Amino acid sequence: MKALLIVDVQNDFLPGGALQVPEGDRIIPVINNIQKYFRLIVATRDWHPVNHGSFASNHAAKSLVK
Repeated sequence: MKALLIVDVQNDFLPGGALQVPEGDRIIPVINNIQKYFRLIVATRDWHPVNHGSFASNHAAKSLVK
C-alpha cells in the first residue's frame, strides 16, 4: 500500500503565519494534486501546550540575544 505523509502543513508555517516559511504555500497545490495516487493519507501538525519548554518565553532567565 502506498501512503502519503503530510507533515506540518498548517497556517502558522504559511505566509502570514507566526512562523511563516517564505513561499510555503506553494506546496499546497502539489499536495492536493497527488493525494489521488495514495490509498492512505496521514497528516500531522505541530502543537505544544502553552507552557511547553520549546517556547522562548518559558525561559526568561536565558537571553536569546548575545
